[in-house]
Amino acid sequence: MTTAPTASASFDFGRVVSNTFQVVMANFRELAILAVLLAGLPAALLGWGQVALTTPIEGGAASVGSGLLLLIAGYIFSLIGSVLLQATTVRATVATLNGDPTSAFSELGRSMSSILPLIGLAIVIGLSVAIGFLFLIVPGVILAVVWIVATPAYVIERPGVFGSLGRSRRLTSGHRWPIFGLLVVYIVAYIVISTVVSGIFGVAAAIGGGFSGMAIAATASNAILGAASGVLLSAGVAAIYYELRMIKEGVGPAQLAAVFD
Repeated sequence: MTTAPTASASFDFGRVVSNTFQVVMANFRELAILAVLLAGLPAALLGWGQVALTTPIEGGAASVGSGLLLLIAGYIFSLIGSVLLQATTVRATVATLNGDPTSAFSELGRSMSSILPLIGLAIVIGLSVAIGFLFLIVPGVILAVVWIVATPAYVIERPGVFGSLGRSRRLTSGHRWPIFGLLVVYIVAYIVISTVVSGIFGVAAAIGGGFSGMAIAATASNAILGAASGVLLSAGVAAIYYELRMIKEGVGPAQLAAVFD
């Protein structure tokens, strides 16, 4: 087992990125499967529903109705899936950085026990950030950064839903600019990759033609992007949480893993 690194005052951008990819590669097969099921499929439903709503075809009323149903189902499954994927990835991150063998499938089973409070936490954060974005965007960005490690804090420390928000606020204090910079890099990378993937599937849709071609292209591109971004974001948030615990409290993965014993 590794020992806790010496606490330092600086947020190491490169170490967070390195830990993120270390976790993903160490658990690649199982995390990839979970990402497809928990993030990719809900994203595919959303893509199909958006096409059904925005593509004019005969029998438009039926198309709108089915599109709305697909969107509702997509949002519900996306919420549940993202919460489970992040909780599972947090637990896998702790085990991986601690040098312990783990199974993401087993961690998923353990994460099921906290699904309801985690959904409540996700709803509180999502609504608050959305309202913040309505007020000139900046408050939403601030809340997103301040509460970025609320879910890992709940999974590891179990301080309660609102306790997790306060815990995240304290952990991110003094390090919010580098965290914001990391999020900007992630968003830019996502935009570039999504543009390329959407362009490829857009060409395929143009060749296929018609509503079916557009629906299949949107579904496939959303599924791929949803799965990839879901697992990378979950691992990245877990790595940020670990980094903050380490530099502010001198806590390493061995101490974090003790809560699972």
